[in-house]
Amino acid sequence: MSNLIEDLTKRGAEFRERVDIILRRSDYPNADTKTFMVIGYVVIALQHHRAIWLLKEAKFYGSAFALVRPVFDAWLRGLWINAIAKPEQIKQASQSQNELRFPNVPVMLAAIRPVYFGHAEQDPELKKIVDDLFDILTTPTKEKNKPIADPRNQSLWNILHGYTHPGARPLSRVFTGVQVKQSYPEWEIAQLLNLPTIALIFLIGPVLISMGKQAEANEVHALAVKYLADFNERLNKGG
Repeated sequence: MSNLIEDLTKRGAEFRERVDIILRRSDYPNADTKTFMVIGYVVIALQHHRAIWLLKEAKFYGSAFALVRPVFDAWLRGLWINAIAKPEQIKQASQSQNELRFPNVPVMLAAIRPVYFGHAEQDPELKKIVDDLFDILTTPTKEKNKPIADPRNQSLWNILHGYTHPGARPLSRVFTGVQVKQSYPEWEIAQLLNLPTIALIFLIGPVLISMGKQAEANEVHALAVKYLADFNERLNKGG
């Protein structure tokens, strides 16, 4: 498991830094409000991703886990704003007063899935990856080898919410027995590194395509396919 954690650390950082280079390769002089917002969500996701890595290296796992959901928030809101939101909603969401009340998570997930991931129906392997992602985000599970499986039968989104807004799980991880000594299993640390990278993969590709940057999207796609091929089986087997 320690080798898996090291590999996830290295490859996740490599993917993030390559995406950052691709994003900064261009200026956006003619971008409209929507484009600026979507790029902004990608930048926020990249910053949170990098912060998770720094916190993990410092062994501040609770703080690192608290940032995983914001990466998924940036993914979901970025894609929703890009393809689903109406002009008035984009205007409201861009204002400093943050006037827009975003739809709830299941509604936004249901809206973005056919737009960005409908093509997965033609690729059985990709379809399984997409199905698994959307299922674990909203469907409660008690199964082992699901990301951060929870005995209280919560969805992944709610579990991540519990880390961001301290719930019972992060509180329990502060202790080892009766000692104030954090107790994060290696499996959870592996998912701490995998989940935000998955969110980044499923954010940057669709954004680049929507911006007409097909060559860059193809490069990211190749990196993503390699990442998923290398780690899906290892994560499913727990090592």
